[in-house]
Amino acid sequence: MKKRAIIIGGGLGGMAAALTLSRHYDVHIFEKNAWLGGKMQSIQVGEHQFDYGPNTLTMPRYFWELVAPFGDAKKLLPFKKLDNATKHQWGEHEVTFTTNRHNMQQQLAAIDPVSAANYPAFLEEVTRLFKLSEKAFLTKTFFSIKDYVKPSLLYHLVQAHPFETLDTFLARYFPHPTVRQLFGRFATYIGSSPYASPATFAMIAYFELVDGTYYLDGGATTIARVLEELLLEQGVHIHINEQIEKLAMANNEVTFCETAKGQYSADMIISDIDYAVAQTLLGRQPRTYELSTSAYVELITLKEPVPLHYHNVLFSDDYKAEFQFLRNSQLANEATVYSCYPYAATKEGHPGLFVLVNAPAKTALSMKKAQQQVNEALTRWGINTSQIEARKQLPPSYIAETFHVMQGAIYGQASNSLRGSFFRPANKDSRLKNVYFVGGTVHPGGGSPIVVKGGYEVAKRIIVENNNCIK
Repeated sequence: MKKRAIIIGGGLGGMAAALTLSRHYDVHIFEKNAWLGGKMQSIQVGEHQFDYGPNTLTMPRYFWELVAPFGDAKKLLPFKKLDNATKHQWGEHEVTFTTNRHNMQQQLAAIDPVSAANYPAFLEEVTRLFKLSEKAFLTKTFFSIKDYVKPSLLYHLVQAHPFETLDTFLARYFPHPTVRQLFGRFATYIGSSPYASPATFAMIAYFELVDGTYYLDGGATTIARVLEELLLEQGVHIHINEQIEKLAMANNEVTFCETAKGQYSADMIISDIDYAVAQTLLGRQPRTYELSTSAYVELITLKEPVPLHYHNVLFSDDYKAEFQFLRNSQLANEATVYSCYPYAATKEGHPGLFVLVNAPAKTALSMKKAQQQVNEALTRWGINTSQIEARKQLPPSYIAETFHVMQGAIYGQASNSLRGSFFRPANKDSRLKNVYFVGGTVHPGGGSPIVVKGGYEVAKRIIVENNNCIK
């Protein structure tokens, strides 16, 4: 009889771990909501079906790596590349991201010739950082203090610019502040500030500017749907609308879990919920740390198509002030606004606009102020109220309540320090022998491909260490 693995939370990390474990364990996933995929949620507004998140899809090979043992990965998840993915605008300037290096240099030259000339060197360095991070961090799991003090890890860490900020690093290549703001935005992909997060995260630029940005017909939720189908084929037991409320422990192990519907014995627990919430479930007081940003989101259905790119960004005039507001738990007076417009690529269905403003991890947010900033962005994008059919507001409190995360902090701990960046919560509990952690709030961090990679690597190590016959 197979041992039983209980997965708490059906986000991408939990699904990745469950699928990888499914050939060796009797796997049960418990999800408090009515769907699997976590924030990869589908929401109906009017005639349009929105993806709540994530919207920017990168690194398809991490998803393909996960599903390859169970089918034709590229047919199951047929990612399509966007040639001109994201249009950025501020003042009189605009830059559209592309993996075409010459095209990017031409666009940057219109702002600053020196920055344009340095762009190839920047790409070379972020490629080095990504390969270093992949080798030293993204493919590694952290189960005990021994994993943190390996000489090889410390050697690679020092090579990854851990002691300078992302903004300082960017200044070496881009003397023009407007260009630095363009690439500093990558810090927001992990809910942090470019003026505080380590320069290591410049490697996120590799995802979009070297490997590229992608989309899937049917939206990002296609990933969750495909993973769920594979889980069912593998005999994984899926318990939706069933939240684990209690864990019983004996001899430094969790022995069973309890929901409103019953008790389930457990040989192993893998938590894919917010790390702080998981600590509470284990009867502990979570330690305090700086929280990542949250988000104010509007889902807007349109009566007619509009001339936007798939991804669009309107930058604030004072980026540094914007992050000072956020770190002081306030919404900036002038915020950067992002939108996702899938109709630009598919030309199918009803046009809709997903709009996001970076917000502090604070459930009490001024909805009026946030909506005003969205309205100003819509005007700059050439969209007037007569073109809007319906709109739905989703503040940070929606994230906090729906996904059970502290104050709506999307990535849990902010990466605005050395500890928050490189010493995130480990993948194995230090006191309980059979409790593990995956998801965006633990190592290796947030972002859908990274979360999937983390869940996959944790499950692989569990299998190896329990002598379940895979390398």
